[in-house]
Amino acid sequence: MGIEEPGLDEQITDFVRRQVALANLPAAAIVAATMEYLGGEANPADIEARAWPVVTTELGAHLAAQARWPEVTDNDRLTAAFRTLSAGGLVARENFSCCQNCGTTEIGAEVPRGRSARGYAFYHQQDAEHAVDGSGVHVAYGLFGEPPTADIGAEVAAALRAEGLPVHWDGKPGTRIRVSLTWQRRRVGRLAALPAPVDDDVDIDVELLNQWTGVYAPTDGLLSAARLVGLHLPWLPTGVRIRLAHEDAVLVVRREGDALVGADPQQDGRELTVGRYDGMELIRRLTGRSMRAVALPAPPDFLEATYQYRNDMQKEVPLDAAEACLLLRAMRPLSRDFLTAFGRSGCCVQVAWERDGLWLEELDTARATSTGRIATIAEAERMLTVLATEDRVPIDELGGDLVTKRW
Repeated sequence: MGIEEPGLDEQITDFVRRQVALANLPAAAIVAATMEYLGGEANPADIEARAWPVVTTELGAHLAAQARWPEVTDNDRLTAAFRTLSAGGLVARENFSCCQNCGTTEIGAEVPRGRSARGYAFYHQQDAEHAVDGSGVHVAYGLFGEPPTADIGAEVAAALRAEGLPVHWDGKPGTRIRVSLTWQRRRVGRLAALPAPVDDDVDIDVELLNQWTGVYAPTDGLLSAARLVGLHLPWLPTGVRIRLAHEDAVLVVRREGDALVGADPQQDGRELTVGRYDGMELIRRLTGRSMRAVALPAPPDFLEATYQYRNDMQKEVPLDAAEACLLLRAMRPLSRDFLTAFGRSGCCVQVAWERDGLWLEELDTARATSTGRIATIAEAERMLTVLATEDRVPIDELGGDLVTKRW
């Protein structure tokens, strides 16, 4: 007897579990990716209906598991090693491109205009998927336009070993470097968001009145209230308004700082203001129904951030301290990555990779000045965390030779 092909539910579970572990996509984007991956296997609506509960279960299990992980995981060490390689003049990328052939072809485009790089190192998407399954990652390396050299391979291997990762490499320039690791990538902020727990869900007609694109944005059309409230409303960018409709009722929702404001155009714009995680109150107003829902936990810390990472620009989006620090650690030297974060009262921290290192500064918009210096990741994390939790920037406590510039 031959081996039976896995059924649709098993395929969905395997794919979703891997995507949750990769920790690149939020819940709704994982469902969309599942529909695309299995598009020829069944009706898309059927795949979507089956995928949502699996995503919710697997993501919840991931969040429970990561609470027991060590403070520093192998993935943290891997990211730190790639950051070291980038700072040393290599273009080092994690989970880059779909396969080795495409990665080797595309890596040259990662060198920012006006800058140079000595070579490259990367592992690709299939490597990451294999690592989730326990096979470790294989790091490709080389020079631009020339065959790989043992010197570049040795530099990559040394950076990985310096972080305490087991490295397997025969020293030959044609052999990729294998790294043994336990795959543990954390999910925080939007990547950790789940649909709101609600007993009597209802579909809401959603229309974006301003541009909002990317994996965190909802699409126009009918959307479950639980998903709208849990996955999208808490992260509305400033300036984006969403029109919500149910039967004959309408609300236009925007975010102001850490609050959501729902305006009823049918009642002279009468407004209801709720916490950023209390969007179900707006749904109750819209539908007139007493929907039973568990309140979503609202983090006490808050930042309003604009950042660029992996050529993706996000403008004026709310973050908590954990998500801001995760973005900071993922920012890549030899890139144009930056993060600008404002506290509740307008205090501002900005970080960006410069030629000499990670530039950290406090922006004083009233005086049109900035004060800062080249800093470590830990120092930048502290500034962002204090800003998010205490609404201040202790730049004077940073010490060292601070430089003040006028704009």
